[in-house]
Amino acid sequence: MSKKSTELIINGVKKYGPAVGKFALEHKKEIVGAIGALGVKERLSKRTNKESNPKKPKDKIMHPRKKRYQYYLAEVVPALNTQNRDELFQYKMEVEQCIQQIKFEQAQDIVIKKQIHESRIKEWDAILSQIVSQMTVKDYMEYLKLFNNPEYQSEYFKGFEGDVEKFKKLNTVEQHDTLVNYIHEKTNIDIEQIKKEFSAPV
Repeated sequence: MSKKSTELIINGVKKYGPAVGKFALEHKKEIVGAIGALGVKERLSKRTNKESNPKKPKDKIMHPRKKRYQYYLAEVVPALNTQNRDELFQYKMEVEQCIQQIKFEQAQDIVIKKQIHESRIKEWDAILSQIVSQMTVKDYMEYLKLFNNPEYQSEYFKGFEGDVEKFKKLNTVEQHDTLVNYIHEKTNIDIEQIKKEFSAPV
């Protein structure tokens, strides 16, 4: 069957429907060969596959920092009170780094986007605030335990043994004022409160 005949059949099916369809059935071998040559068969099979297997909508690709923010909200913040100082310190460093990146992007971007950056900075600042707050409380409580029991072994300060050694050296009658200042410097707790709870030995 010639190419011209094939075109006539295809146009006839489009225009006249059933009558041409009947003719096509009677001469299907010739028509299938011609359709294959035109690449219609592949297109029809693709269309059938699409209809039987509709595409799932692609997951929206999330920015890595946004994904990390979601992880902090869902996993890190609820478990802050179970972390040691090393873990809290790493979280603090990472969050500070994220804030710096956003500030850098803010400086590079147009004015319209600055508001978006501001809200992102506030979100990360809220997480940083919780991490720092947890570190302050836990540092202070561990120093208090060490003060009341020089034999106390702090699991929390693993990786920060230098801080513990310095604390122990300052935990003497002669060095008490220096110890108070050291605790204040490390925790930012009010000096009067530290003096009250870390009372000087008599």
